[in-house]
Amino acid sequence: MRFPVQVALAQLVPRLPTGPGWWYEIKLDGHRTILWHTTEGVRLQARSGRDVTASWVDLALAGMDSLGVDRAWCDVG
Repeated sequence: MRFPVQVALAQLVPRLPTGPGWWYEIKLDGHRTILWHTTEGVRLQARSGRDVTASWVDLALAGMDSLGVDRAWCDVG
């Protein structure tokens, strides 16, 4: 995957879909952010695709230390 990606957004529906393969999460107010962990370091991407690493340095540093893998991306918001 290449930076940036399109993020998943919540969608209001009258009823939840049913059947195998459906997973749900509670949508809380906040920032939709993707954390990229690569061999070069960590980057944070806003919903708009903008690099927001400098604005969220504490989250980037925590991501560097806690994942324990060489490459990953996580939806953190």
